[in-house]
Amino acid sequence: MKAKFNGWRWLALAAVAVFLALPNLALAAGPTVLTVPVDPNNPTSTHTTYPVTSTTESTIVLGATVPSAWGSTDSFTVTWVFGDGSPNVVLGPFLGTATTAPYAFDISTTHQYPASAATGTPWTAVVTVQDTTNSTSTSANYYVAQELNNLNSRVNVAIDWGLWYMHRSMWRSNAPGNGQTVNWGGWDVQSGSPGTCPGSDPGASYGAYDCSYYGVVDAENVQAFEVNGHLQTGPGAATDPYADDVARGLARMLTFLTAEATATDTYNYNPATANFTCADGSIPQTTDLGACTGHGGRAFYNAGATSCTAPPCVITYDGNKNGLMIYSSDGSGEYSYTTSPFLDALVASGTPTAVAPTGNPNVKGATFQTIIQDILDFYGYSQYGSDLDVSGGYERGYGYSAQGGAWLYGPQQGDDDSTSQWAAIAFLSGHGFGINIPASITDFNNVWITDAQDVQDAKPTGADSFASSDNYGAYGYRGSFYYSNAWGPWAVTPSAMVQMDMDSIGRTTNTAFGDSTTAFDQRWNNTETFYADNFCNSVTTYGNGGASNAYYAPRGYMYGMFSFTKSMLLAQPTAIKYLRTETPSVFTTDSSVPANTIDWYAALSPANGGTDPCDGVAQTLVTYQQNPAYGSFDGHWFGYTYDIGSNSQSAYETAWALIMLKKTVFVSCITNLQGRGTDGTKLAKPRIDLTWSAQTNATSYAVFRGTTSGGPYTQVGTSTIDGYSDRVGLTNGDTYYYVVQPINGTSEICQSNEAKVTIP
Repeated sequence: MKAKFNGWRWLALAAVAVFLALPNLALAAGPTVLTVPVDPNNPTSTHTTYPVTSTTESTIVLGATVPSAWGSTDSFTVTWVFGDGSPNVVLGPFLGTATTAPYAFDISTTHQYPASAATGTPWTAVVTVQDTTNSTSTSANYYVAQELNNLNSRVNVAIDWGLWYMHRSMWRSNAPGNGQTVNWGGWDVQSGSPGTCPGSDPGASYGAYDCSYYGVVDAENVQAFEVNGHLQTGPGAATDPYADDVARGLARMLTFLTAEATATDTYNYNPATANFTCADGSIPQTTDLGACTGHGGRAFYNAGATSCTAPPCVITYDGNKNGLMIYSSDGSGEYSYTTSPFLDALVASGTPTAVAPTGNPNVKGATFQTIIQDILDFYGYSQYGSDLDVSGGYERGYGYSAQGGAWLYGPQQGDDDSTSQWAAIAFLSGHGFGINIPASITDFNNVWITDAQDVQDAKPTGADSFASSDNYGAYGYRGSFYYSNAWGPWAVTPSAMVQMDMDSIGRTTNTAFGDSTTAFDQRWNNTETFYADNFCNSVTTYGNGGASNAYYAPRGYMYGMFSFTKSMLLAQPTAIKYLRTETPSVFTTDSSVPANTIDWYAALSPANGGTDPCDGVAQTLVTYQQNPAYGSFDGHWFGYTYDIGSNSQSAYETAWALIMLKKTVFVSCITNLQGRGTDGTKLAKPRIDLTWSAQTNATSYAVFRGTTSGGPYTQVGTSTIDGYSDRVGLTNGDTYYYVVQPINGTSEICQSNEAKVTIP
């Protein structure tokens, strides 16, 4: 019996071998089908849908690709089954040839699930791609869940639409040329680009508002994918359609970087003695060269600065000792503006040891860590090194172009707040790879922050209406807002706040905020008050005054709103949740937040279900997505800028919005910090145990605790693992609020979500 069984087995194997040997009967592999995941590391995580009204559901986009179809001569059809009993949708047939290659990267559809479904109802949509030429097919799942109609749901859907828009608008090439040997893609439309934008369906209009003549757009868009968790490498990259976009975008953007030999920067003043105010809070006068005679003498903001005690001081920035500095040559000619986003995208990759696959000989083959350090060396070399202020006969914060350690368009050209924020962001971003900021950079920039602040206009006494006499604390482009008010203060004032973040200038005590004393350093408080007083200024839409409204309304100016978001998230020592003002009666309608504050990110006006005087950044962006003035909804942002007729900024609005909606700056940070309290009757004393997911590149974690949501927080400990037990200063029955900051070496990477924990 055994011998007979073995005989049949060998006959069967022989038959299979003969079948496989026949060329016309070879088994063909099915097409590769990828669906967009919310979290690439958790492929079954669900996309959000929600009921807009009791009878109307939100329209969502279901993104999927069939990359193996690109270049194939086969014909394909696509079938979507939504899992809710609604009719199937069939797409195609289409050919995967080079002339219609974008079809391979867009087999998406849209859908409205039942508005009547209960919250939490899950659906699994199934997309099946059939190769009708060789009769093979492959299916993939797209997971969806019904959620409440709230801010979180609206943000989730907005992000899904925005990322898919950028995916569709990308051009792609598998024949890079120019000596490059890898696949790449992008959104730049420079002369000689191997692709054109829009880059998707040749018959569609996708990409019309997401393309730029400058290569920095590739870096901005790549970063938007990365901070939303889509990386070129990692456990989920193989099944994430966006991983290919990121890999192509990184390869393309690196070709816009240029390397030169390091050079020296000369500073001609002592930042310790040049940086002062009068001890009694009055403004230094030119009549006594700023000596504050009769006003208590000078009070120095940064008396401990030792960067240049005997000027002139010559410094060469070369953090890795390779003799090189790297900057953007993307066609803009404005190096200080466009270099930083390249660095940010590299940091957001989370891979310091990754090697550049493209670029000039000094870039290609270098690690991301090396490139980032060389970019920071360029920004060090570019910092301006002169100072005048009252000691030179100029009236502070009033009618002249202030000087100090800031940046202009090119190296050592002068000072400009708008460009300077990008240098500050670069140095702060370097923390992600453990690169500390040289003390000289912050010492000299600290002087600019003092000299350029508007301190002549009167402080407001009531709710601000942005009058010409109440701009105390504001910043302009080349000095105070009084001196340089082009385009309004809503880009440059928060840009100065980002520089304060870099310099570790933050909130200080002030009796107006309920403190017992008022510190002499009120620079951050004054600027935050100015911004807060105008935060809810009326915003109109494009076609109804929007072109000029960006001058008057902080939330009407995308570039400035992006700067502001960065300033709040990077504030020292911890991120700021509630924007506050020392002006009474500005924020009065929401009793759930601290007095004279507003949740700058999550605030909701009555029109959107809240009690705040206006919407915060998140709902504002949700409202702005795909302005109807530009046609049907497709997920992009465009037109919220002062120069509405120009594409100089609007091509970047989609990326900026997606980064802001994620409530981050450089990287996708910890979002699952949580804790559990145990009362003192069960232990020797009360305890709170915290847990979170590990952060890429973190060497330790700083743990902060507060007694109110949004802080202020005090650091209570440090952990080298993804957990911490807090055992000091706790009381049974009390509620505490925690945040965690991942640290690389000695540098903060980002800040986690806030965890609320009550001890029983």
